[in-house]
Amino acid sequence: MKPIDLRSDTLTTPSIEMRRAMANAVVGDDCYGEDSTVQKLERVVADLFGKESALFMPTGTMSNQVALRIHTRPGDEVLTDAAYHIAYFESAQSSDLAGVMLNTCSSPRGVLDIETLERQIATKPRGGNYAQVRLIWLENSISGCGGVVFPLPRLREISSFARTSGYHLHIDGARIFNAAIAEGQPFHAYGECCDTISICFAKGLGAPFGSALLGSAEQIREAKRFRKWYGGALHQSGIMAAGALYALEHNISRLAEDHSNARRLALLLGHDPLLHVSTPDPETNMVYFNLRHDQITAAQFARECAREGVLLFPWTGDVVRAVTHLGITDNDIARAAAIISAVAHRVVKSAPHSSASITGATRIEGEESRCVTPIQ
Repeated sequence: MKPIDLRSDTLTTPSIEMRRAMANAVVGDDCYGEDSTVQKLERVVADLFGKESALFMPTGTMSNQVALRIHTRPGDEVLTDAAYHIAYFESAQSSDLAGVMLNTCSSPRGVLDIETLERQIATKPRGGNYAQVRLIWLENSISGCGGVVFPLPRLREISSFARTSGYHLHIDGARIFNAAIAEGQPFHAYGECCDTISICFAKGLGAPFGSALLGSAEQIREAKRFRKWYGGALHQSGIMAAGALYALEHNISRLAEDHSNARRLALLLGHDPLLHVSTPDPETNMVYFNLRHDQITAAQFARECAREGVLLFPWTGDVVRAVTHLGITDNDIARAAAIISAVAHRVVKSAPHSSASITGATRIEGEESRCVTPIQ
């Protein structure tokens, strides 16, 4: 039987219809501005988010790193949350490629507020000889905190603060489509709040690759230069863009199904006394949980589940992540929950001192208002 792969929403494969759209794409050399399919995709997403222009990118990481370059200079400072992808996975790239410093905050559920930002700015001297804050960096949805939606009202508050204070504002919207569907808001509402936004086609939308950076026409002209520097200017990339276009046309509204599946998985796992679900009511498509027993690591538990046909991602030393996505059915959720529970009982029964501690769960339960990402 085929494994149920809940490691990430990047693990989908293109449908026959998407493959057909890619195979039939009209292409040209995008480096010469002659790929009409890429141009169509860029127009579509720019209009969708109310931005002047967009630039198709191979990956979300490249979109983020190019965004840093167009908003900052080496030695500048970026305010962000320690749980966001830019800090948790891209800190090395950010310092190496853009030469910036990430000044990270720790906020409840990753939802930054103005008071936290002001306090973080005040932690250092800000005279002309010191690092200057140029950019506020947000994420929506917030994967490191369990797929939390950054609420639009709070986003608007920070947007107003940034503009009043003279800071640029970027949103890492790798899963912005999930956030918008969960919050019931139009996409342009998020675009209005920021200078630039990066979006991804290869996560919830189910395309095999691709991202886009959206902003003003001037910003995107500058972004195109850095995309070239970083090796991301492709030739007949309309084949890639066609997959993204198909995803936009067919796979946005169905994201609500993924959110429903995540809630059902969290509910089923929550019924097992051996499991602690740190996201009991998921807002989008992520469920984080751990075994109420400290004799096995998350990686070991994930390996045991994989042997039984459920693939999970060990997010930290003792927290496991499950992500619902295109292709995961109601039956898959029921089967996955049953397997995870069975593995948990087998592991606890066979572990030495099986009646022992649940210290791992105690620690996580005390941090439910925070992110599941360890904050250093």
